[in-house]
Amino acid sequence: MTIEEIGRTIRQARKAQGLTQGELAMTANTASRFISELENGKTTCQIGKVLKVISCLGIKVELRTPPQSKAIL
Repeated sequence: MTIEEIGRTIRQARKAQGLTQGELAMTANTASRFISELENGKTTCQIGKVLKVISCLGIKVELRTPPQSKAIL
């Protein structure tokens, strides 16, 4: 998944819930500009803030290790 895909998913979820970027920003305790940049796929967005926004929208994130993954040393 790319940051652009994450941004699109966040935008779709926000709009489906009838929220403005400003309303989501207040709920996630961040700025409207951050929401805009996130939805537009800005690659320098902070992961902690991204996860907070995702959580506020009720989006679930699942991480999976690849099959037969090898330890990185």
